[in-house]
Amino acid sequence: MPRAHTPVERERIVARLLEAGRDGFTRVGLAKITIAELASAAGIGKGGFYQFFESKEALFLAVQDREEAGFKLALHRDLDQASSGRQAVRTLLLATGARLEAHPFLRRLLDPETLAALTLRVAPELLAAHRAADRADFVGMLSKWQRRGWLLPEVDPEIAFDVLTAIFAITIQRELIGADATRRAVAELAEAIAARWCPD
Repeated sequence: MPRAHTPVERERIVARLLEAGRDGFTRVGLAKITIAELASAAGIGKGGFYQFFESKEALFLAVQDREEAGFKLALHRDLDQASSGRQAVRTLLLATGARLEAHPFLRRLLDPETLAALTLRVAPELLAAHRAADRADFVGMLSKWQRRGWLLPEVDPEIAFDVLTAIFAITIQRELIGADATRRAVAELAEAIAARWCPD
């Protein structure tokens, strides 16, 4: 029977598993990495893994939560510098793409193998809850901008979030047209969208 861990030990092991997960999922993807590899990287046995996470998919979602929280915190710091709607919209669209460059784990979120593994092994309601929380965060921010007068009244924050998701997808798939072409395209889109959504 495995020895019981103290709360401090559990916290340290979870932190190591999160690091091992981020590194492993980024490097080879959710589908290819094994629980044995994740456990070994965290300095525990394969059996010990299940004391902390019920599956590698559960670890993936925990890593996703942590990485997205850091991503959003940095993004909101950038957005706090905006003094107008156009500047905020441009910053939102451009910073999203730029920050993804520094967060290779987040690019795995639209990887077909990762999506297939999550769809097969994670309860649909849990995945839906993750998507809903992400949408609610950004739609809430866009609605606040609208109340401030930064977005035109006819802009639907729900549709605006879908546009943001599309920019996210374009950025993640930048290998298709090249990194430089993607940056130029996103910059053009940001200017056009800011002009369409925001007062003069």
